Order: sequence, then C-alpha cells, then structure tokens
Amino acid sequence: MKLGSQRIDLVPLNAAELLLATENYAELQQQLGLNALSAELDDDMQYAMKIRLKKVQQDPEQYLWLTNWAIIHQKDQCIIGFIILKGYPNEKGEVIIGYVIDEKYRRKGYATEALMTINTWIFSHPHAIYVIADTEKDNIASHKVLERLGSKRYLETEDLIWWRITKELS
Repeated sequence: MKLGSQRIDLVPLNAAELLLATENYAELQQQLGLNALSAELDDDMQYAMKIRLKKVQQDPEQYLWLTNWAIIHQKDQCIIGFIILKGYPNEKGEVIIGYVIDEKYRRKGYATEALMTINTWIFSHPHAIYVIADTEKDNIASHKVLERLGSKRYLETEDLIWWRITKELS
C-alpha cells in the first residue's frame, strides 16, 4: 500500500521492514529502492521502530494502524521522515500520531503535506473521529503545522501540548 500526494508518498513499514530499519537502516532504504539520506536512525527513531515492531508483531492484521509510515520525497527518492500511528481508533474515535521530518527538509511544507495525506486515510475509516498529536511546548514549527491543519489545543501538561484534529462531517 502507498498513499501519495503532490510531492511525497507515504509507505507503511511491515514487520520485516521495521526489523531491518533497526538492524541496518541503509539496507532498508536500498531494499525500498531509495537513495540513503542517512545511514543510521537516531536513538529516538531507533526506539520508535522497536516499539512499533513489537506492536505490529502482536497484531499483524492491523499493522497499518500500528506502524511507522515512511515519508518518501518523490523527486529525491529518499525517506525524509516518518509518521507514527499508535493504534486503531479507540473507543472515543481517537487515533494518536507522531511525526518527524529530516532537518534538511523542514520548513518546506512536507510535514503539513504528509499529515494531510495520512489524515485523509485515517478519516476514511468510519470509527476515526479525531487525530491526536502531542508536541513539546517549545516546538513552534510543529505547532504551526498542526494549526494549519485545523488542530485545536485541548490539553497541556508541564512539557507538552496535546492537539486534536476533528473529522469534518458532511
């Protein structure tokens, strides 16, 4: 499966690809037919891949809702970031996501484009009503991305702001 937009594609990583990402990220990129932007994942992304791998292994049929989706730059043919889905819509209709964009590709609209694309897919599911994301309070760039998408702040902790995007019902 692949989701596409104007400049990027989103590709969900299956269990074998998540495992390969943790063991040899450069080889994963090669296996996907992509140019390697970096040879290794940073510690945070390495950890996220391992968590997602455990979740996907526990429920392989729902892997699309539990995995990291690679954000692939169409022109450069490289992974420029990831969207992390943290589960199937819960009893409140919430889907929790996270995302990261490589520094070289920030402030160019790719995060907004990627989130718009994944949100369209998420909201195509009848049980999905909200997309939830959290940001660190000082991450102004992510605040702007989420605001552009129509997100509203709905919870704050000492370190985080939680955002909610509501499905447009027509």
